[in-house]
Parts: sequence; C-alpha cells; structure tokens
Amino acid sequence: MRLPNSSFRIDSVPTFSIGRFFAQARIFQVHPATHEQVEIFASINLPDFATEVEAIALSNKWAIEWIHENLLEITPDDVHHIAME
Repeated sequence: MRLPNSSFRIDSVPTFSIGRFFAQARIFQVHPATHEQVEIFASINLPDFATEVEAIALSNKWAIEWIHENLLEITPDDVHHIAME
C-alpha cells in the first residue's frame, strides 16, 4: 500500500501459524530519483488475529502511526482513508 502524497509504502502481509494470522508490517521509502524501495523499518511482533483482514488492518494502522510519529505528518483523514483500504 502506498501512502498518498508521500514516498512511503507499507507491506502488511501477515504470517499464518497455529491457526492464527500474525500481523506484521514492513515500511519502505521510495527513492525519488531511482524509484528504488528501501526498507526503513519492520515489525513482526504485532498481535495475532483470527482473520487475515483483521491482521492487515492492524498492520496498516500501526505502520501509519509509526510513520506519523517518527517520520512525517499524516493527517487524520489520510489515516482513516488508508485504514479502510
């Protein structure tokens, strides 16, 4: 998922083990000149869920909050719109 109006991309592909989906998020920044995607942060210690949809939603929400707190300003409207995707 690419964040609107930014160079950040979030990969929220959960893992599946012992009948549960474990949320995880990898955050990439796309270099403006080369378009190379550079991983800048990853978290695999997020909660587990019964469904893949729940795990992805939490991963996206967590990553957006991490970017907001650590790297740039994202408006609450952006967070709501992206979390619903």
